[in-house]
Amino acid sequence: MLVNPVAEYWHNLQAQRPEWALRAYARLLKTLSKDVQERLQSKEEGAEPYVAVFGKTQVGKTTLLLDLMGIAPAHMAGISLVLRGGREAGRSATATTMEYRRSENSNWGLCVQGKTQYLKGDDEMTRALGAIREKMESGRLVADSPCVVHIPQGYFSGGKAALGVRMLDLPGDNPTNEQEQRHVHLMAKTYLPFADLILLVGKGDDLGFLKPGVITLPGIEDWQSMPYRFRIVTTYSYSSQSVKDILRKEQGVDATRVRQRLIEQIERFGDLSETARQESLFFPLEFGNSWGHAKKSEPELYSRMEPIIAELRAELLSQISSSTTPMGRLRSTLNTHVSVLYIQKKKNEAITTEITALGRKKEGVANDLKTWERLVKDAQRIVNALSELLAANPKALGKEAIDNAGKTLLAAPPRRYIPEEGSVKDDCETLKALMRNYCRALGGMHLEVSAGKCPPAYWRHVHNSLEELKSSVIEDVLDDAFWSIRSKLNDYFIDTYLSSSNYQADRDSVRCAGRTALVALTELWQGKWLSALSRADTAVRRELEQARATLNVHQDEERKTRGEHHLIKQQIATLEVERKRVALSSKEDLERCEHFIDLLKQEYAAELDERYTAAMHVPDDSDALLHLLSCVALGYQYQEFIALIEQSAS
Repeated sequence: MLVNPVAEYWHNLQAQRPEWALRAYARLLKTLSKDVQERLQSKEEGAEPYVAVFGKTQVGKTTLLLDLMGIAPAHMAGISLVLRGGREAGRSATATTMEYRRSENSNWGLCVQGKTQYLKGDDEMTRALGAIREKMESGRLVADSPCVVHIPQGYFSGGKAALGVRMLDLPGDNPTNEQEQRHVHLMAKTYLPFADLILLVGKGDDLGFLKPGVITLPGIEDWQSMPYRFRIVTTYSYSSQSVKDILRKEQGVDATRVRQRLIEQIERFGDLSETARQESLFFPLEFGNSWGHAKKSEPELYSRMEPIIAELRAELLSQISSSTTPMGRLRSTLNTHVSVLYIQKKKNEAITTEITALGRKKEGVANDLKTWERLVKDAQRIVNALSELLAANPKALGKEAIDNAGKTLLAAPPRRYIPEEGSVKDDCETLKALMRNYCRALGGMHLEVSAGKCPPAYWRHVHNSLEELKSSVIEDVLDDAFWSIRSKLNDYFIDTYLSSSNYQADRDSVRCAGRTALVALTELWQGKWLSALSRADTAVRRELEQARATLNVHQDEERKTRGEHHLIKQQIATLEVERKRVALSSKEDLERCEHFIDLLKQEYAAELDERYTAAMHVPDDSDALLHLLSCVALGYQYQEFIALIEQSAS
């Protein structure tokens, strides 16, 4: 066998597409719904790209999809009005998932729930689309597949730039209507995994829609996990003054520079992964009214922008076209399904992290709750004790104890308060000495009051509040009591009494003055005790008020902490439910993913067996060797797919 024929034969073997893998893909398609199968029917190299478009309202999405489909610029405005179904500008016209195709004839076509009707004029189509939106919003239309709009052929421009593209237009992913929410998620789950490309569309000055967690639709929510399936298209990308300044001031600005700036702006909302930062995934475009206005108002700026935008648009169309090859669809499907593992893993990790953080927070709050419960218990005990104390009417009991103490003192004064006469009798000095003894004895007088029936705890407050009589007050009382008899004695010319009866009378006056002083001092001391009682009662009541206020504060904090603890428990429970929901929602995709991998393994085994059998039965040794080498090449090919699977799942 000659070298050239051998090389050519080997090259032909090597150049073969992995038909075994394509057979596995074809078997996978047969397991899908008829509707999805119809959209993915392989037409070899002539297959129409199937592109999904997602973006907020009023970002120029309709203009973009019409442009990419190849609608002639002159018909853009008119078709946009028709597709709005009569709804005014500024409001979303997409009530359900819409698919736009090129019609097979010059009429509009509309397929709803498998039934297709053709309409002749724009007005008729506008009314039909308006009726669909009205039925969807009122709940009278439950669509389990996209509504398909066939656009008349006459609205398309010819030439290479007019690529035949089918566009799947998804509504926003956060509708207020629950039924619409279910519909949007069902459509995303059913059709997004098989789209050749997904275009995420947003305004150049509103890039927050690319932040993780902003988009929640299945298949789009974590676009960075499989960026090869997405293209980021920004509209109004050259309208901002900063971009215009760059185009005016910087020489040599090209598509690369514009893309780099867009990536920089996007990363202000969060870092992109290494694979998601590839410039070829980003398309800052400008079209529609703003583009036409720039051509008229700023022709010089337009002349710099136009080649850049044309280059980016052409590249986007080229990428869309290349993505629809059988191998492109095979790899895209494999990557998409395997990425489910990655997405589920990331979601579970995020939920687990949040649950762990909430668990630590719950533990801390539980400790705080125990502290507040203890403080409430202590404060309640103090309030109860003070309330019980005041409930016994201790102030009245205290007054009774003070009154009894005074009566007891006056009824039977202690001997120290009634001094005896001196040994000398019948002279003034003896009586003066007796007065001095009274003043000495009563000068240090105290009224001792026992608690009696008054609670000891309350009485301690009274005792602690008692103030001593001032010495000046005592002296005044004694002076007042003894002033009369002292003056009388001082007026005598002789010290010795000549009459025993006169002495007895003056002695009785001294003792009467002593009694008067004792009564006055007793009353003063009772006044001191009553003042102390009043202060103590005020202090106890104030203490009760403060204790109640403290109790209220502690109870309020306990309620707040208990509420926070309950909320955290609810949040953890909600996350646990969400974790189960993630597992459940991913189950179908994971099963399909595993099924696809099983199909790949089956077809690989069958292909390897066939090649090996052929090698064993080829009579020519060289041919047999080449067949065996093709088995080795097949193994490498299979390993590439397995590596792709492992890389996507890691």
